[in-house]
Amino acid sequence: MSDDQDLRSRLERLASSAGDPPEHGLDRVTALRHRRLRRRRGAVATAAVLAVAGVTAALIGRNLDDGPSVTASETAHPGAASVEVPRIVEVRCEPSGIVVPVASVRPQRDGLHMLVVNDLGSPTTVVVSSPDWASGPITVPTGVTEVTRPVPPGSLTIGCDIAGRRERRQVDLVDPAGYYQEPELDCDEADRTVLTDLEVAPATMYLGTAVRQGLDGRILESDTIDAVHGYPVQQMSEPGDDPVAEVARDGDVIAFAHVQGPGGSFVAPWTTLWKVEACASALTPVGGAPPATSSTTVPQAGGQPPP
Repeated sequence: MSDDQDLRSRLERLASSAGDPPEHGLDRVTALRHRRLRRRRGAVATAAVLAVAGVTAALIGRNLDDGPSVTASETAHPGAASVEVPRIVEVRCEPSGIVVPVASVRPQRDGLHMLVVNDLGSPTTVVVSSPDWASGPITVPTGVTEVTRPVPPGSLTIGCDIAGRRERRQVDLVDPAGYYQEPELDCDEADRTVLTDLEVAPATMYLGTAVRQGLDGRILESDTIDAVHGYPVQQMSEPGDDPVAEVARDGDVIAFAHVQGPGGSFVAPWTTLWKVEACASALTPVGGAPPATSSTTVPQAGGQPPP
């Protein structure tokens, strides 16, 4: 018993000499030992966790390096939807002005389609034009009228006459389907020629007939005369401000013939081929055309030409 008391006394003196407050004595020494033990255990546990994490990171890094690289698609737009461009443009001619509610329209297989709503109480005229094409005045009655014109794609100006003034709006004609193909002669540039001011006699209301009469003796009877097919099913009944027809031979276009009416107007009856763009090698000198067995002529709107 005395030995225990002596040991306890010595431990207390050692604790005191270590700087512990005397009031804590041996209990303080024991607490310190427990605290140091916990710290050592915590340090060992932390080191183990860090070691495991380091190994895992190294494995992950090696797997990522060894595997194929993956990138986000540059073309994917989640949630994005394409905007449908309308196939017909509505044109409202109102006393307060012209209203065109869309900025873009796409053509159909025969060209631009417009739904003209004439609220003016009397007939009016509508005009469609681009830098390279013009429809000329199109008369529309009151109410709703569908109008088709073979205008090429691009920036268009649509106008209607309201109280003596022409109101205009711009619309983009876009052709995602690629319906329109620029008409061209099927011959080399060096083989092309231009004829002017060929008389149409007698004058006629039919565009196809006018072209055949104006080119009489220069083309074959078997040559076909049709609409200039910028669009697949373009109609001869829809000429523009510069009415023109094409002449074809065995499927090749050999001439474009532009017609005029009296006084240089673009209104029938047609009296002149004011310009003919043609393949020179396909034209026959006047009076030298060989006989042929058939002819094909597509007339302008208004019925079939007389036999």
